[in-house]
Amino acid sequence: MTTDATTARSQIKGLIVRDLLAAVLRYRLVTAVSFALMIFAKLSAVAIPLTLKHIVDELSHPESPVVFPVFLVLAYALLRFFADALNEARDVVFSVVTQRTVAEFAERTFGHLHRLGARFHAQRETGGVVRDVQKGTDGIGFLLGTALFSIVPTFIEIGSIVAIVMRGYSWLFTIIIAATFACYALYTYVFTQRRLVIQRRVNAIEAQSDGRLVDSLLNYDSVKFFATEETETRRQSDVLAQWIDARIANQRALTALHVGQSGVIATGIAAVVLLAVQKVMTGSMTVGDLVLINAYIIQVCMPLNTLGFVFRETNDAKVNVERMFAILVARGVPGEDLDMPDARPLVVTDGGIEFERVNFGYDPARQVLRDVSFRIHPGNRLAVVGGSGSGKSTLVRLLFRIYQPASGRVLIDGQDLRAVTQKSLREAIGIVPQDTVLFNETIAYNIAYGRQGATRADVVRAARAAQLDGFIERLPDHYDTRVGERGVRLSGGERQRIAIARAILKNPRIIVFDEASSALDTRSERAIQNELKRLAQGRTSISIAHRLSTVVDADWILVMEHGRIVEQGTHDALLARGAVYAKMWALQWQQGELEHLQRKVSAESVRIDTLIADALRPLQNAIAQRRITWRTVTPPDDLRFTGDPVELQQVLATLCRSEIDQTRVGGMIELRVERRDNHAWLSVVGTRDKSVELSQDAARMMEAKLAASGGRLTVMPVDQRVAYVMVLPLRPVLDDEPVEAQRDTTVDGETSAADAQRPLDDLRVFAIDDQEDARDALEAVLMVNGARVQLAGSGDEALVTLSDTARDDWPQVLLCDIVLGAEDGYQVLHRIREFETRHDVPAGKGMPAIALTGYATSDDEGRARQAGFSMLLTKPVAAPTLIESIREVAGRQAQKQA
Repeated sequence: MTTDATTARSQIKGLIVRDLLAAVLRYRLVTAVSFALMIFAKLSAVAIPLTLKHIVDELSHPESPVVFPVFLVLAYALLRFFADALNEARDVVFSVVTQRTVAEFAERTFGHLHRLGARFHAQRETGGVVRDVQKGTDGIGFLLGTALFSIVPTFIEIGSIVAIVMRGYSWLFTIIIAATFACYALYTYVFTQRRLVIQRRVNAIEAQSDGRLVDSLLNYDSVKFFATEETETRRQSDVLAQWIDARIANQRALTALHVGQSGVIATGIAAVVLLAVQKVMTGSMTVGDLVLINAYIIQVCMPLNTLGFVFRETNDAKVNVERMFAILVARGVPGEDLDMPDARPLVVTDGGIEFERVNFGYDPARQVLRDVSFRIHPGNRLAVVGGSGSGKSTLVRLLFRIYQPASGRVLIDGQDLRAVTQKSLREAIGIVPQDTVLFNETIAYNIAYGRQGATRADVVRAARAAQLDGFIERLPDHYDTRVGERGVRLSGGERQRIAIARAILKNPRIIVFDEASSALDTRSERAIQNELKRLAQGRTSISIAHRLSTVVDADWILVMEHGRIVEQGTHDALLARGAVYAKMWALQWQQGELEHLQRKVSAESVRIDTLIADALRPLQNAIAQRRITWRTVTPPDDLRFTGDPVELQQVLATLCRSEIDQTRVGGMIELRVERRDNHAWLSVVGTRDKSVELSQDAARMMEAKLAASGGRLTVMPVDQRVAYVMVLPLRPVLDDEPVEAQRDTTVDGETSAADAQRPLDDLRVFAIDDQEDARDALEAVLMVNGARVQLAGSGDEALVTLSDTARDDWPQVLLCDIVLGAEDGYQVLHRIREFETRHDVPAGKGMPAIALTGYATSDDEGRARQAGFSMLLTKPVAAPTLIESIREVAGRQAQKQA
């Protein structure tokens, strides 16, 4: 052991003694009463053998009155009762001190762990820290309660007995007792110190084992995905093998300690009893004296055994408390975790941010940022892009002062962040992170976490501003719905909206978006991006982005590589420069096109009944083994999706398997399919009192696979509880039925395949749908029937496409989905009509429009015609019906223009 480690341990021991003494003095009145009860209990225990001696002596003289032994026997019984009852009363009184002190230390350690910075937590395993805190608080309870009221009473009892023996009996008895004490103490001290080294090793191995256990269980799904159960078990087995060796060595040391202690006590008792018998035989002691001496030597030796146990356990508790105090004495870095002595609250006026020649590394050997300098003007939006490991997220950590620069400065409105208080800094900045981790609390609690003291009305307003209120109102407990551990009961988009609601509630002058939508599907990302833009208005904002398409409208863009800023400017300027940013843009566009092509190749038209049958087939044995009654409820419509059937089967099977595993034996599970607008909602609900639980990794896997098909995972209330739901967009076209080709008739009245014309030959059709797979399906059907197709995912994109197209090449027919996320098809058609008017298209001669909707009501057709649509078709529409409708409206328009 090094000198520094020895000094540190000595300092920790001093802190333990000081803090425990302070705790006892804080409750001095209760402690004094407890000590008084303890002293009376021990005096009663010491008086018991004296009373027994007098009873024996009285019985040894028959001429004595009979009445005296009766009172002595009653006194003997009362003394024994008080010896036990007063000890119990002492425990009850002192428990106030013990429990409050344990709670205070637990709270103190908990608060200190939160105050410690990222450097401390990066070096410690969560499981080990939790174990150290738990065992440390238990150790404090032991030191205050058992140790304090075992050691002190033992010495009181031993001192009283020794005084009585010294006063009334031969000095040889005192010498034997003293020699027994000395041998016992010496032997116990030597062997306990040897065992202390082993105990520390046991504790260290247990902390390692607990940390590895927690880490492995937190990554449960990763273990399953990579089939590494045996590897994880083997890693834990290696640690447990070390633990077995250490525990066996510990038990051997403990056995040697106990055997030696028993030998010392047995020798002492034998010597005292032999001497007492000799005295009785010579007549210098009575039989009552023999009984008294025997009772006292046993009474002295019993506390010695207790003292040995307490001494051993006290050392174990001390080791545990030392590990907890090692956390308490850990200190952060001034200007990083700790405020400087003269730190002042941050005063945010305009919200300007500046990095001045900042260098930083997580450790000296790993430089992350190199000479980074930039300025964000108040109210502007700065985007930071770059590859993985370029230092983008490190900028955010420095802005929040989670770390401080190795050199250089970070300033807000001219104030160095090292010179302001940490609390005021973090209160001034909001963040929407990439992966929003929620507390296992209610939705209201998680939103209100953005501002302490927020009222329910404030929470509701923030949720409404984040467009979260509609989802919340569908839940059975509304804002009081619990979100599950780390928010696993919510989809990625819903968790991000809660993060946005938090930021809205906090209302900061500066806000950070750390890849806030990178983990979402395209539709959710588009909706979330709209919310982020609204949230950033009027605030200074920083957007850390991987997808360049999300930052094209930023006021300024930084391009980072290997910790340096290699380019900066606006989106257009960086593209025109043709350097790093332009290459990244081209690469992401090509990658997006390749992924799109791969999805188109692998995607198929999937029937809902086929999907359910294929997903349930491998689960039939599990359903039968648990004697579960299974019901499937589907609408009569022929619902179809576009996607990879294997991926969708895996998601549905995972949802069904979770419900099967958590439904009671003999229960019932119902798989429900509901049609809602352009989507099908698939839920699996069993006879359970509470919601099914999905691990975070399983939820992420399901979200990713659904996103590839344009769907999402969400929750909805079913039978007064929350159920997970697969939401899948409906395929817009049923393309099973072939469309008959039009044929030209020859003079002889004959037709040939060579003369056959495709129904939409060379007709220009413009399809607008915010679902990528729906656009692909429409494009495939239209092109195979001869149409020239243009596609758009939104109204803005449609207007840009029209602006870039020559007037003579404008589409002849418009297909437009009614539900388009942030806008609807009626608004889009209105904007297109305004565009045509600005380009001098006469009224009534614009491109004819057909509306597509997933769920039509009796009022929808009238509204569609009133908005200017020529026709309304309900998804999924049969391909022949769609083609015939397009030909019909195109023909009518041609007649008008003629």
